[in-house]
Amino acid sequence: MMMMKQSALWRAMAFAGIGAFALAGCGSDGSDGSDGEDGKPGPVGIAIGQATSVQATVNSASVSEDGFLTLNFSLANANGVAVYGLTNADIGAVSFGRLGNEDEVGTTDIEGEPRDIWLSYFNKDKGDGHFTGSSYFKGSSCEDCLTDNQDGTYSLTLNMAIDTLGYDYGYQADATNGIYLGVKATGAAGATLVENSFYYWQPSSDTAQPRPKELIADTTCQSCHRPGHDGALSMHGGKHVTLESCTFCHADYNSYNKDIEDADGNVTGTMVFDGSIKGMAHDIHSHSFFADDGIYPQSAANCQTCHQADEALPLADHWKADKDSATCLNCHNSAYAVPSWHWGDDAIKPEYTNCVSCHNADGARGAEAGHYTQNDNARSTTLKVVFDEMTVAADGLSITTIFQVLDGEDLVPLTQIDPRDYSHGGKNSAIVLNGVLGDDFLVNYQKVGVAIAGVGTQPTFATQEPDGRIKVVIPDVSVDPAGFKVKELVDAGATLALSSQLHVCFEGKGVRADCVVDGDGNLDGQEAPYLVSDTFYFKQDGTAVADTPRVQHAEMSACQDCHTTDIKHRFTNDMDGCATCHNGTRTTYAGATSNLAKVVHGKHYIGDFFKKTDCATCHGENGFSLSIIANTADAQPVAFGKTADGSEQLVVSPQTAACVSCHMPPYGLNASTVAHIEGMGGVIDHDGDINTIGVPASTYNPAEVNESCATCHSDSQLLEAHSNWGTGH
Repeated sequence: MMMMKQSALWRAMAFAGIGAFALAGCGSDGSDGSDGEDGKPGPVGIAIGQATSVQATVNSASVSEDGFLTLNFSLANANGVAVYGLTNADIGAVSFGRLGNEDEVGTTDIEGEPRDIWLSYFNKDKGDGHFTGSSYFKGSSCEDCLTDNQDGTYSLTLNMAIDTLGYDYGYQADATNGIYLGVKATGAAGATLVENSFYYWQPSSDTAQPRPKELIADTTCQSCHRPGHDGALSMHGGKHVTLESCTFCHADYNSYNKDIEDADGNVTGTMVFDGSIKGMAHDIHSHSFFADDGIYPQSAANCQTCHQADEALPLADHWKADKDSATCLNCHNSAYAVPSWHWGDDAIKPEYTNCVSCHNADGARGAEAGHYTQNDNARSTTLKVVFDEMTVAADGLSITTIFQVLDGEDLVPLTQIDPRDYSHGGKNSAIVLNGVLGDDFLVNYQKVGVAIAGVGTQPTFATQEPDGRIKVVIPDVSVDPAGFKVKELVDAGATLALSSQLHVCFEGKGVRADCVVDGDGNLDGQEAPYLVSDTFYFKQDGTAVADTPRVQHAEMSACQDCHTTDIKHRFTNDMDGCATCHNGTRTTYAGATSNLAKVVHGKHYIGDFFKKTDCATCHGENGFSLSIIANTADAQPVAFGKTADGSEQLVVSPQTAACVSCHMPPYGLNASTVAHIEGMGGVIDHDGDINTIGVPASTYNPAEVNESCATCHSDSQLLEAHSNWGTGH
């Protein structure tokens, strides 16, 4: 054992002796010395300024006799670590209310059947008898309302009492009461942290209660209004980011006076505006769909875009109740949206403003019937087209297919298929023939007319089989001037694709009927909306192919989150229904590119709704990956215009096409980028003018294409390069 040096040993003994002496000097009662006060414990967790996210939980609440609310809540990060340091100014909003009914605010439409509605305890007077529930508490208005316990828990006592501004209702301790707590603070690296949390309870028993009146899940709205995107719900200074937060202020009795302005901004009058959440949602969505610059992709008449059936929501189908006229009038508020006898000079006649007194399950069409079961457009989407057989003639000069149009279990006859001529050639009703080789469709779309014979001037290729199914014989253009590129598809060895663009005639209120065409070539009082289509694939020996042979670069379910099946001019259930027309061979008559990537990318990032480059929104986990785009000799080029004389298309190589579908000149593409693409094996330019993308199709040599883009532009690099680049930048 190593011995301690003498000096070190002496020092140790000396300090020990001093300690013993000090202890011996203390009496047994401590009278000769006293303990100091305990130091204040240090904070537990991390400071709000170091957090990258926050989650708030309201743990309890109480209301004083004079109507002041106190709530106790905790704050943690995503990993459950306590977050301390929240300040009064970080409390963006506290709203407070309870579940009541329409009789309490005088809006009941059906006597004796008042609906349950949310009532705010913090009303705001908007003048002229108009009120909102939006006088919520702001932390910035109080310096000492918040107590930080330095361990992630807080207590907040509001400095504003319950005030319903003269309405007959007031605080009820035995009702389901609710609190909305909105936090907006600055976190790590200056990031803005927003959290909306909620608490429902019965004060009289001090028991937690489930969320009342949940008709639509927050996630349903967020399927379009995605958090982190340009179109996210982020209202009133970015504090309110969920549907649930909106419901606390925008209650059913809310209304505003809204100025009406002319083109020069002069106020020409006023109108009463429904400020409830349902009123605003219906009005905004329906008007932005029909407006020229609107971006809402789905008609508000399709209730189930938002009111989706959900077993977790017992009230999901409450929109069918037919008890609330205000909801009807949110959309049916013009001369075009109501029967002519309902409309006066500039408004609905007063005797027709109580819609549900007539429109209900026992009377005229109510909500479900009017929008679905007795609605021609909605009924058409329930019909289904199924291709049963496909046969290629031995000489390759024709293709025959037999399909059925099903309305439930009933076959729709050919006499009910819209027989009119299409304004741009062919028939209004058609099936679409194409073929896939590699990863793209081979030809521009081919609409094969389907109609009963003898109507119009355009040829029909359809007959009805004895069993009620429809047979279509598709001739090659070499044997029929009105034919199609059948032999081109057959000789290429393509997998053949069939889908439909059929219309079925309805005589109104969802009732199918034989089509009646008048002397001017128009349907006689009928409607013929599109049916929804799936794409069917067949090998050339007639064997059905279950799955698409194309790589699915985007997810149709992501499109249908917002669009359901209604995408512009066609109803489709899969991406191939779009790509069969908007494929790599497609350019417009004017020579502009019209391939699917360019059309979709252009619509979305220009529309100020998504971040330009939030790839995963549509493409899922890896659909944006360049590595899944073939770069071999059989990869199909993509058309990006036409030569100056219009004689042939200009094409680019496939990986390059994915990039330049967004990176278009003059801002997204320059000469050095073009040179870089060509250096990496891509085909993009032929004349040095970057405004003319592509090489003439006759000069494109697939054997020389060897794109190596994915070597550097990996999935992670693409996501990093495109992150935080929104439409506002």
